[in-house]
Amino acid sequence: MRFLVESALRTVAKTRAERQPRSKAEWVARLGEALMSESEVEHQTVVASLIASGASSNDIYQYYIPEASRFLGEKWVRDEASFVDVTVGSARLQALFRDRTEGDAYAHLLDRSIPLGQSVLMVIPEFEQHSLGAFVAADGLRRHGVWVRMAIGLNNEELCRLVFSNRFSMLGVTLATWKSVEHSAELIGYLRSHAENLPPIVAGGRVVEDRNLVAQRSGVDFAVKSVHEAVERCGLATVAENLSHIDETI
Repeated sequence: MRFLVESALRTVAKTRAERQPRSKAEWVARLGEALMSESEVEHQTVVASLIASGASSNDIYQYYIPEASRFLGEKWVRDEASFVDVTVGSARLQALFRDRTEGDAYAHLLDRSIPLGQSVLMVIPEFEQHSLGAFVAADGLRRHGVWVRMAIGLNNEELCRLVFSNRFSMLGVTLATWKSVEHSAELIGYLRSHAENLPPIVAGGRVVEDRNLVAQRSGVDFAVKSVHEAVERCGLATVAENLSHIDETI
């Protein structure tokens, strides 16, 4: 009996090893499928396996989660996943961000209640159905030491009042499709005609391939492909710059 049990365990272990994803694309697919599964914890198991295989926390949040979001979107477009499946998967991805805790030595500098003197308004327009990209970008900005406020589903007037009553250093707009780009032109035009002293307006999202074309059609100041690019374009102060300055004065 003991021999049979040990043999069965070896077979299971071997099968699991053979099924282990061998590339980033396979890991993304594994995570994407787990996000849509009936199990409430399967996606967490995949994330744990990723970390065990050598992936860093930054890899998880800056690569695998955004790619898993894209995986879900492509499944929806190809009619390979239901609206419920994709919605459940997206909700679980957002929960991963809400539950995230910082473990590095500078975590106290990244607390959203202690900004480095600059803040960003991240806008998910009422016409935009894809929100995960904005949460990814917001997380990246906070890791740079920038305070981020989310504006979700506000109409033009509400957004204008919010911008008017605060001093933001950047206004970010998430755009996932060309339809969103066309809709955003009206929003940006309204802000420019009704709000004074607007900060730089930056567009980001999956639709940004041709930066100039997206900027031209939407009316934003910059269209970017990464948080780092947005930070540089708008000249925002970052944790890295402040730590470098501290090191130079020591």
